[in-house]
Amino acid sequence: MKNLKNTREVIAHTAHFVSGKTLDFGAGSAKYRNLIVPHTSEYITFDMIKGTNIDVVGDALNPPFPNNHFDTVISTQVLEHVEKPWIMVSEIGRILKPGGVCIITAPFMAPYHADPHDFFRFTIEGLASLFVNNEFEIIEHDSYGKIFSVLSEMIHFMFFSPYRRSTKRRDLWGGRIMRRVESLAYLLDKSLKNKIIYPNGYVVARKKRT
Repeated sequence: MKNLKNTREVIAHTAHFVSGKTLDFGAGSAKYRNLIVPHTSEYITFDMIKGTNIDVVGDALNPPFPNNHFDTVISTQVLEHVEKPWIMVSEIGRILKPGGVCIITAPFMAPYHADPHDFFRFTIEGLASLFVNNEFEIIEHDSYGKIFSVLSEMIHFMFFSPYRRSTKRRDLWGGRIMRRVESLAYLLDKSLKNKIIYPNGYVVARKKRT
């Protein structure tokens, strides 16, 4: 298994599962658009908050899409912000076509970050358990990042949190510093075999054909 260091690498690693009409669920700034779009016939962004990159606004627990509508649903770092994530997963199953695939990432060891709320953290098993039912089959699931990535993320949130008031100077220097810190963390993580401490996990699951 690859030593994936961040969510961008997870999306790049799993992009071959993406096809057809694709929903970016909780898209935010749609920062992974360039990795997703080449594999799709149509790319739609959905979020709970209006934004310049958002096509559809609605409730994560009641998304305004018909049954069996999408070939792929991608959701990165959203489940922790949802009060009832098992319902969100059920809704993803509802809007996926039979045989459709979802790619989901979620944090395990991450600082508090309300956007606008922050309810949960997920072990790999905990995240996968949301998809162990009669509707989905799990294709792939794993953690990404290790202990130094956890420490890097703590430093990021302590000093340069995107949830604090932003200034141009702080963003500039914060970005430069964190790029170096994250690169060092990745190099140090590569030397480790122990994966019990990790910041994030992901699941790729397919909706069963009836």
